[in-house]
Amino acid sequence: MRTRVFLAALAVCSGAAARSVAGQSLCGVAPVVTDSARDEVSAVLESGSPLVQELRQEQHLPKSGPITPVTLVDNRVICGRLATLFDHAITPGTKFVVLRVGPLYYVREPEQQRGTGIIADTTFHVLLRLGASIAPQPSPPVLR
Repeated sequence: MRTRVFLAALAVCSGAAARSVAGQSLCGVAPVVTDSARDEVSAVLESGSPLVQELRQEQHLPKSGPITPVTLVDNRVICGRLATLFDHAITPGTKFVVLRVGPLYYVREPEQQRGTGIIADTTFHVLLRLGASIAPQPSPPVLR
């Protein structure tokens, strides 16, 4: 009996948390930002890098070329689930772009200085994190 009560309470709490995140996370922004995100994810997925080649192979995608269709996601539940994949909290009311790229999701980082985005599968598992470029560190001076 206690186990059932505990499981019921857990289900209610987790459902409320998911609704809270979904209610706070808004996907879809200006067309210019959406077009920019579409260009970014296309460039990454068509780059031919070893990680992208491995991703394409694991996801049973063509070895090269564009992945289609690319559509804008505006479902608040999906956006809320994907917002939990960022490595930081998303403030309420923050908008970000979510694209469905073939069988994948591309979630553009709302704070571009932290990174550019995340590529996830339909089970909301992170496949790739796309980061901001890190400037090379200057060499320390040589003491003689």
